[in-house]
Amino acid sequence: MSNANPTPRRTALVAAAALSTVMLGSTPATAEPESGEASQAAQKLRELSRQAEVITEDYKKAQDDHTAKRHDLDRFNAEAQQADRVAGEARVQEEQLRGQVDRLSKASYKGSQMNSIAAVLGSETPDAFLDRASTLDLMAQHNSESVHAYAEATHRAESARRQAWDARAGAAKAESDAARLEGDIAGRKKEMDSQVAKVKQQYSELSEQDKDALSGVESAVGQLTGSGSAIKAVNAALGKQGSPYVFGAKGPEEFDCSGLVQWAYKQAGVDLPGSTRSQVSVGRSVSQSEMKPGDIIFFYSSASHDGIYIGNGKMVHAPTEGQDVSVEEVEYMGEVHSVRRVAG
Repeated sequence: MSNANPTPRRTALVAAAALSTVMLGSTPATAEPESGEASQAAQKLRELSRQAEVITEDYKKAQDDHTAKRHDLDRFNAEAQQADRVAGEARVQEEQLRGQVDRLSKASYKGSQMNSIAAVLGSETPDAFLDRASTLDLMAQHNSESVHAYAEATHRAESARRQAWDARAGAAKAESDAARLEGDIAGRKKEMDSQVAKVKQQYSELSEQDKDALSGVESAVGQLTGSGSAIKAVNAALGKQGSPYVFGAKGPEEFDCSGLVQWAYKQAGVDLPGSTRSQVSVGRSVSQSEMKPGDIIFFYSSASHDGIYIGNGKMVHAPTEGQDVSVEEVEYMGEVHSVRRVAG
């Protein structure tokens, strides 16, 4: 593993960490409360940013849900088509066997099939009787097999028809849900845009000193050694240090927190949903003491922010408005909601 320490001057690190603490809602034990206009402006920006982050993740979750419903619709339609094919083939076989069973039934009714007594009476020798009895057994067996095959074909056709009906009912519901979510997405997008506009306005009102402190830490952590999807995802995210934060962005040049996580893991061949709301349910839960590089850390009670653990108590993430993708101490981020391992 490479040395996971940012390279800028210590003074810039301390200044930015202090403002980032106010921005992101964490409170290191050594940090002193800020005061004055700068503190009020930064605090307001923090609150607006957190609200925008929650709304953005809700919006992206609605997008995830919509995509899932569209996939359900495609799957149900494919299942209905397959069930229709099976039902059609079973109906053809059913009709063929029906005719065969009907012919056997008519032949039996007319007495063309000899019974064992007739075989005895009509047999001139014991050998002739045995030959005729064997033929009767074969005929009876054939009749039984035909009836059984006909019953199976009928059952298969009926089962396929029910499956097709169920699949079409599922498709109809998925289509209805997808349409509803489209409206939900539009509403959440409007809400997100409104909140993000407030964040940008508040950011523009920060003093130059606050802006410099907020963006002053340049993260330049090198690639990790090792192999596997988790390490590949970490290195993909580290390769995006310095990329700007944009609410709702999913890469490859701009990111928000969940967008960076999704993009990084996609580069490692692992598909993740696009929101923290969905990502927080993938993989398996691990404790903070068990964290390994590649684990996804979620923050705050809303799980509205996440980043990728890189080891040595640090994570790479897309922080918030005015900050670029960077490496930061996990302890500076505040309340850890949960940790999920999706690879490695």
